[in-house]
Amino acid sequence: MRGGAKFETKGFDRVIRQRVNALAGISITVGIHRGKMNEGLDVATYAAWNNFGTKNAMGWELIPARPFMMYASRRIAGWMQGQEYRQLLASVIDGSRTAQQVATIIGMKSSLMTNQVMHASNLYKPNSPETIARKKKKNGGQRVLEDSGSLFRYGATFKVKYS
Repeated sequence: MRGGAKFETKGFDRVIRQRVNALAGISITVGIHRGKMNEGLDVATYAAWNNFGTKNAMGWELIPARPFMMYASRRIAGWMQGQEYRQLLASVIDGSRTAQQVATIIGMKSSLMTNQVMHASNLYKPNSPETIARKKKKNGGQRVLEDSGSLFRYGATFKVKYS
Protein backbone atom coordinates (compact mmCIF):
# COMPACT_ATOMS: atom_id res chain seq x y z
CA MET A 1 0.00 0.00 0.00
CA ARG A 2 1.28 3.38 -0.93
CA GLY A 3 0.37 6.65 0.80
CA GLY A 4 0.89 10.27 0.10
CA ALA A 5 -0.71 13.59 -0.38
CA LYS A 6 -0.90 16.01 -3.21
CA PHE A 7 -1.01 19.75 -2.67
CA GLU A 8 -2.86 21.50 -5.45
CA THR A 9 -2.05 25.21 -5.74
CA LYS A 10 -4.32 25.90 -8.74
CA GLY A 11 -1.80 28.43 -10.06
CA PHE A 12 -1.56 30.55 -6.91
CA ASP A 13 2.16 29.83 -6.61
CA ARG A 14 2.65 31.17 -10.15
CA VAL A 15 0.66 34.33 -9.38
CA ILE A 16 2.60 34.98 -6.17
CA ARG A 17 5.90 34.35 -7.97
CA GLN A 18 4.90 36.88 -10.66
CA ARG A 19 4.03 39.50 -8.04
CA VAL A 20 7.31 38.99 -6.17
CA ASN A 21 9.23 39.19 -9.46
CA ALA A 22 7.43 42.45 -10.28
CA LEU A 23 8.85 43.93 -7.06
CA ALA A 24 12.34 42.61 -7.82
CA GLY A 25 12.56 44.58 -11.06
CA ILE A 26 12.04 48.00 -9.47
CA SER A 27 14.66 50.50 -8.33
CA ILE A 28 13.91 53.82 -6.66
CA THR A 29 16.27 56.78 -6.35
CA VAL A 30 15.56 59.50 -3.82
CA GLY A 31 17.36 62.81 -3.55
CA ILE A 32 18.08 66.05 -5.34
CA HIS A 33 18.07 64.91 -8.97
CA ARG A 34 19.86 66.72 -11.77
CA GLY A 35 17.99 69.10 -14.01
CA LYS A 36 16.66 71.86 -11.77
CA MET A 37 18.67 75.07 -12.24
CA ASN A 38 19.07 78.02 -9.89
CA GLU A 39 21.12 81.05 -10.93
CA GLY A 40 22.85 78.99 -13.62
CA LEU A 41 23.85 76.18 -11.27
CA ASP A 42 22.34 72.71 -11.14
CA VAL A 43 20.63 72.35 -7.75
CA ALA A 44 22.01 68.78 -7.50
CA THR A 45 25.56 70.19 -7.58
CA TYR A 46 24.70 72.68 -4.85
CA ALA A 47 23.13 69.85 -2.82
CA ALA A 48 26.31 67.77 -3.18
CA TRP A 49 28.45 70.69 -1.99
CA ASN A 50 26.26 71.03 1.09
CA ASN A 51 26.07 67.30 1.72
CA PHE A 52 29.82 66.63 1.48
CA GLY A 53 31.23 70.11 2.18
CA THR A 54 33.82 72.00 0.16
CA LYS A 55 37.39 73.18 0.72
CA ASN A 56 39.53 75.63 -1.19
CA ALA A 57 42.95 74.83 -2.69
CA MET A 58 44.63 75.55 0.66
CA GLY A 59 42.36 73.10 2.46
CA TRP A 60 40.23 75.68 4.26
CA GLU A 61 36.65 74.68 4.73
CA LEU A 62 34.35 76.85 2.66
CA ILE A 63 31.11 74.95 3.19
CA PRO A 64 31.00 72.52 6.12
CA ALA A 65 29.63 69.06 5.42
CA ARG A 66 25.97 68.83 6.32
CA PRO A 67 25.25 65.21 5.36
CA PHE A 68 21.48 65.39 4.98
CA MET A 69 21.44 62.47 2.52
CA MET A 70 23.27 60.20 4.97
CA TYR A 71 20.88 61.16 7.77
CA ALA A 72 17.91 60.66 5.46
CA SER A 73 19.14 57.27 4.23
CA ARG A 74 19.48 56.07 7.82
CA ARG A 75 15.97 57.24 8.58
CA ILE A 76 14.61 55.55 5.45
CA ALA A 77 16.49 52.33 6.26
CA GLY A 78 14.94 52.36 9.74
CA TRP A 79 11.48 52.81 8.24
CA MET A 80 12.15 49.91 5.87
CA GLN A 81 12.77 47.66 8.88
CA GLY A 82 9.32 48.47 10.24
CA GLN A 83 5.83 47.07 9.96
CA GLU A 84 4.45 49.72 7.59
CA TYR A 85 7.04 48.83 4.93
CA ARG A 86 6.42 45.10 5.34
CA GLN A 87 2.69 45.67 4.94
CA LEU A 88 3.31 47.57 1.70
CA LEU A 89 5.30 44.66 0.28
CA ALA A 90 2.69 42.18 1.49
CA SER A 91 -0.02 44.22 -0.25
CA VAL A 92 1.64 43.42 -3.59
CA ILE A 93 1.81 39.73 -2.79
CA ASP A 94 -1.84 39.56 -1.71
CA GLY A 95 -2.90 41.55 -4.78
CA SER A 96 -4.44 44.57 -3.06
CA ARG A 97 -1.85 46.90 -4.71
CA THR A 98 0.32 46.73 -7.80
CA ALA A 99 4.12 46.85 -7.64
CA GLN A 100 3.99 50.26 -9.35
CA GLN A 101 1.60 51.64 -6.72
CA VAL A 102 3.83 50.41 -3.90
CA ALA A 103 6.96 51.81 -5.60
CA THR A 104 5.26 55.21 -5.82
CA ILE A 105 4.22 55.08 -2.15
CA ILE A 106 7.75 54.10 -1.08
CA GLY A 107 9.24 56.88 -3.22
CA MET A 108 6.85 59.50 -1.86
CA LYS A 109 7.44 58.43 1.75
CA SER A 110 11.23 58.39 1.25
CA SER A 111 11.35 61.81 -0.40
CA LEU A 112 9.13 63.21 2.38
CA MET A 113 11.54 61.85 5.00
CA THR A 114 14.50 63.34 3.11
CA ASN A 115 12.83 66.76 2.96
CA GLN A 116 12.04 66.59 6.69
CA VAL A 117 15.70 65.82 7.43
CA MET A 118 16.81 68.76 5.25
CA HIS A 119 14.58 71.11 7.24
CA ALA A 120 15.86 69.84 10.62
CA SER A 121 18.65 72.41 10.96
CA ASN A 122 19.45 71.23 14.50
CA LEU A 123 21.21 68.23 12.90
CA TYR A 124 23.90 70.35 11.27
CA LYS A 125 26.83 72.53 12.17
CA PRO A 126 25.43 76.07 12.62
CA ASN A 127 26.29 78.85 10.22
CA SER A 128 29.31 80.95 11.12
CA PRO A 129 28.75 84.57 12.18
CA GLU A 130 30.27 85.68 8.84
CA THR A 131 27.80 83.54 6.91
CA ILE A 132 24.87 84.86 8.94
CA ALA A 133 25.98 88.46 8.31
CA ARG A 134 26.39 87.79 4.57
CA LYS A 135 22.95 86.18 4.38
CA LYS A 136 21.34 89.10 6.23
CA LYS A 137 22.96 91.54 3.83
CA LYS A 138 21.88 89.45 0.83
CA ASN A 139 18.39 89.08 2.33
CA GLY A 140 18.81 85.31 2.22
CA GLY A 141 17.58 82.71 4.67
CA GLN A 142 18.98 82.42 8.15
CA ARG A 143 18.76 78.64 8.46
CA VAL A 144 21.44 76.12 7.63
CA LEU A 145 21.14 74.80 4.03
CA GLU A 146 19.14 77.89 3.12
CA ASP A 147 20.71 80.61 1.04
CA SER A 148 18.82 80.99 -2.19
CA GLY A 149 16.19 78.58 -0.90
CA SER A 150 16.64 76.34 -3.95
CA LEU A 151 17.19 73.17 -1.91
CA PHE A 152 13.96 73.77 -0.02
CA ARG A 153 12.06 75.03 -3.07
CA TYR A 154 12.90 72.06 -5.29
CA GLY A 155 13.36 69.55 -2.48
CA ALA A 156 14.10 65.87 -2.65
CA THR A 157 12.18 63.90 -5.23
CA PHE A 158 12.08 60.27 -6.29
CA LYS A 159 12.40 58.40 -9.56
CA VAL A 160 11.19 54.86 -10.15
CA LYS A 161 12.90 52.66 -12.72
CA TYR A 162 11.38 49.41 -13.94
CA SER A 163 13.60 46.74 -15.47
